[in-house]
Amino acid sequence: MDALPIPDYDEYFEQFNNSSLGWSRKPSLLFETSRGCWWGEKHHCTFCGLNGDTMKYRSKSAARAFSEFLYLTERYPGSSVNVVDNILDMNYFKDFIPMLAERNHGFNLFYEVKANLRKDQLRLLCQAGVGEIQPGIESLSDNVLRIMRKGVSALQNIQLMKWCKELGLKVYYNLIWGFPGERVDDYLEMAKLVPLITHLQPPVGEGPIRIDRFSPNFEQAQQLGFTNLSPHPAYQYVYPFATQVLWQLAYFFTSQVRTSCNLPDYTRPLADGVKAWRACHGKSDLFWIDKGARLLLWDFRPGAKEVLTVLMGHERFAYKTCDQIRTVRQIVDLWRTSSPDGPIDEAEIREALDSFTERRLMVRQGDLYLALAYPKSLAGTGSHTPMPRLEASI
Repeated sequence: MDALPIPDYDEYFEQFNNSSLGWSRKPSLLFETSRGCWWGEKHHCTFCGLNGDTMKYRSKSAARAFSEFLYLTERYPGSSVNVVDNILDMNYFKDFIPMLAERNHGFNLFYEVKANLRKDQLRLLCQAGVGEIQPGIESLSDNVLRIMRKGVSALQNIQLMKWCKELGLKVYYNLIWGFPGERVDDYLEMAKLVPLITHLQPPVGEGPIRIDRFSPNFEQAQQLGFTNLSPHPAYQYVYPFATQVLWQLAYFFTSQVRTSCNLPDYTRPLADGVKAWRACHGKSDLFWIDKGARLLLWDFRPGAKEVLTVLMGHERFAYKTCDQIRTVRQIVDLWRTSSPDGPIDEAEIREALDSFTERRLMVRQGDLYLALAYPKSLAGTGSHTPMPRLEASI
């Protein structure tokens, strides 16, 4: 990758600046640091056909990537910068991303990432000027994510969305459905989950999957439960050729799914929930402010049971600790190593966590718990929700 020439966009920007767009739109500068997908090399996501025969992952050295970034942004100033990689090289957190952070370059960068990033990694991305990410969330159901071969859980997806809310990081993702093996209950559970996360960024799109050439869903259609593959009907309006010819040209395909349920029927509760999510998101919020001995949880989601919840003692500790996904055992162990307030048993912690879950302040999957509120300072940078006067009396 280091031997590749640096792109020459001179003619593009000359034409752009001379066009009517030159004074009405901000141009986008495409920047490449890697090719292929390191996750796809191990577990090819079933719906993804992006790389074809070039899945093998390779990336530029940090020094080459950084020097190319400096050259392009200095030669073509005033542009937004979109990194075209399919996935961020995790090794870049050791070198390239810190180099960008030290530069203080002033650009708002876009990167595609995997959804299992830690908060410190997301914070470093923000410091490096990465203001927008596409983490490939795709679903909020563990079963559907398993069918997709995503390699992450629904809780990890929600955790990432919450941390992005806290850090002011814009997140783009879709919710897709129509996979053989998904269950009606998967979508009923997701529909129940949506009202709890309306303060987090909603998806930019949702709907049935498309069958793409080179994806496992295309290459292994029969084994994965798809039948009657056919070039997407739109091709007929572009190319006046026979179907067998369109098969050689097409990248997008339609299919039938072997299932006993009607797809629009069992996905409608989730689809309706997402529409409602978008409608209320601008006024929805859920955050906490730490006042020392007391943790104040402010809930401005539609249908909130209490606008203000005050937590103290082990409840305060347990909720803050579940800023990331935790088990009861992990919380108890952390209490014993960091709290001066004496011993505590698992039953007390579990009772607190189950109470938070019942009050819709937390989500649970098995023995894993995740707080839904994000931390916010009194100055408040993650939300525009006005603080009620009630807070002054706390």
